[in-house]
Order: sequence, then C-alpha cells, then structure tokens
Amino acid sequence: MDKRFWNRVIFREISKESKEAIIQMNKIKAEYQANEKILSEGDPIDHICIIVSGVLKSTEYTIDGKELNSSYFFGEDMYPGGDAFPFYMVYGGMKYHVSHTYCVKKASVIWLPVEELKPIINSDPIFLKNVLTFVSQYTCHSKLLLRCVQYRKVKDRLAYWMTHINDPNRLICIPNSQEVLADILHVNRSSLNQALQSYIEEGIIEIDGKEISVLKQEELIHSI
Repeated sequence: MDKRFWNRVIFREISKESKEAIIQMNKIKAEYQANEKILSEGDPIDHICIIVSGVLKSTEYTIDGKELNSSYFFGEDMYPGGDAFPFYMVYGGMKYHVSHTYCVKKASVIWLPVEELKPIINSDPIFLKNVLTFVSQYTCHSKLLLRCVQYRKVKDRLAYWMTHINDPNRLICIPNSQEVLADILHVNRSSLNQALQSYIEEGIIEIDGKEISVLKQEELIHSI
C-alpha cells in the first residue's frame, strides 16, 4: 500500500501497531472501469472502501425508479486525502447498503473488512478520533449540499457551493468534470456552464482548466 492509501485523515498519526494490523488484514484490492456496478442496494455492509484513485458514485432511487440522491467519492488523485465509505453507515448501525454504487471514472480501491477494522479503531484513541472527525465532516458536507440544492436558481446554487462548501480564499477544484459538478448541484450541464460563464463575464471568477479562482468574494456571497 502506497502513500495514496495512507494519505487521508482517518489514518493521520495512528499508531504503528494500528498500521501494522491494517497491513496484515484480509484486504481486497480491486480495479473498476467506468460505468461498472460495484454494489447493489441490499448488499451487506461488511467492508470499508478506501478509494485510492478514480471516482465512485452511490445513488438512491425512489420506488418508481427516479434518482433521489447521489453521493460521489473521490480518490486521492481527485481530492486531497481521498474518500472512504461507508463509515457513517457502519457506526450508524446499518447492516445493508441503501443505494447502488457505480464507478464513474476508472478506479482503484482497497476493501477493508469491517469486523477486522473496528477493533483496531477502538483500541487506538487517535484512530477513533480521526474516524469521528471524518464522519462529522461528511455529515456537515451532506447538510450543506442539501441546503445548496434548495436554491432555485443555478447561479445561486453555484455561488453557495463556491462560498460555503468550498473555501473561496483558495483555488476551487471542479470535481472530475462539469458533468459531475452539475449532478452534485442537481442541475443540467448546459445550465451550469452558462452560470459559470456569466460569473466569468461579470469578473467574479476566473477558470483555468478545472480550477476556479474567486475574484470578488463579497459580491458572490451577497448575490445569493
């Protein structure tokens, strides 16, 4: 396991004993291709998925088959530190997955058995604190996204995403693609592109590749 595996908040400053125990675990290393189904609703929650690279997407559907909610999980190559899931479900006492999970961009993951991992976490106070921090951050992020998509206008959703879910004082990375960001904001891609172009023309933001620079933070905040 390389630094992409260890370079995430849940493993930060954990004990040598914890690291060694993880190395000795019955891990499963897997590679997935775009659009490949990884998990199905109703599958048992028996592993924690560490996303080393690539992008995964979990989607819940209504009883009539309409997409209800989606969560994206990014590898260390897409998001500093990378994602891991579903810690919140494991510690929430859930036994089965409530959504389907697909690969969006070719991904490399490592599956850690829950029954082997939990005793390691429980015996290491720093590890336990890291997991608590990680789950809390995930919950806060989810709450902010729910607040974000309550805005009716695409520009308002985009402004909220840039100023409340991200730090407007730093470069903001578009997650994987505009298509993924549009899905996160529950808007179509063309509307998102129009909103981005509008902010560029107004001199509020600049875009270089997949990086957004906020030039007029106060104006952007007050526009919501």
